[in-house]
Amino acid sequence: MPGLIGSQGVRPGAMNMNRIFRALRYRTEQAQYVVYHRPPIYGKDSYGVETGVVSGSELLMPNLPAIIRPTLTADYQIQEGGGNIIGAARVYTPNLSTIKNLPNFDQTNNTAFNEIEGWDRLITNQRSIFIPETSGTTNWSTDAGTITSDNESITNTLTGNGYIRYTATSENALEADRLKFKIKTNFTATITTFTIINAAGTPQTLTYTPSSLTVPSGSWLTIDVPYEENTTSTSVFRAGTRYAVTVGGTYDYETNVNKLQVNYTGYGATSNTVQLKEVELYKSLSWHVHSLKDMTDGYIIFNCVRTKGRRDSLRRAYG
Repeated sequence: MPGLIGSQGVRPGAMNMNRIFRALRYRTEQAQYVVYHRPPIYGKDSYGVETGVVSGSELLMPNLPAIIRPTLTADYQIQEGGGNIIGAARVYTPNLSTIKNLPNFDQTNNTAFNEIEGWDRLITNQRSIFIPETSGTTNWSTDAGTITSDNESITNTLTGNGYIRYTATSENALEADRLKFKIKTNFTATITTFTIINAAGTPQTLTYTPSSLTVPSGSWLTIDVPYEENTTSTSVFRAGTRYAVTVGGTYDYETNVNKLQVNYTGYGATSNTVQLKEVELYKSLSWHVHSLKDMTDGYIIFNCVRTKGRRDSLRRAYG
């Protein structure tokens, strides 16, 4: 978009970043709610060597509004370790005070976040791979309750603790590397596990087990976690508080997906409901902050790079 936020080299005056984001979000995928990620920080011994002991926990916080303007989305490189995909982009976010008013970034709740630093990551949705439709009740089931849909979300009106599940025939999700969904309840529910079950001859289950994660009544909680090999732990943030999630199970990521399921407890009355929406497995693109180009009262501009990518055809070919 010509002239957008300093593209002509002239620094603009006051502007409403939120208004620009809303306008672009309905017209282009350049405006997205991204996942902010800072990997765990490991302690060092007296010689400056990392000890392997985590001194600063991982930050993995969704719903950061950003405008992504790639200058090079994918440059296919042959490097020492084999094929790789790199790129570069300019990323616009609201100013720091606005960011710190977002629930997960509020320093009253989350003292671990001060600002976006070099080599922090902004994870975007490059494309959706598998979307369980919530515009109807087809393929949705539960072991305790009644499933309905308002054309946007799935609602389970409970008769007890249990699960809400989507069953697909067999979906190719090889390209996907993240799982996302939003959940809301009208009571305080505890998410015990959420799982992905593949379509192998003997089905295999990938289980995410949060530590004491509750869903507060009346507000949507976004869960956005890795779906890729060698992941043994991750994080879910709610109102700035980190909940550790263990990831385990014998699971072949190359096999098609059959079921997605969320398990919960906390049932207390027949009026209790659990809602899900925006459920998807997607292929992400991780932009690493390389430099800070500009910071004003209205916005921040980061120069970001894509340091790695994978060729899924080779993953399937080589196993």
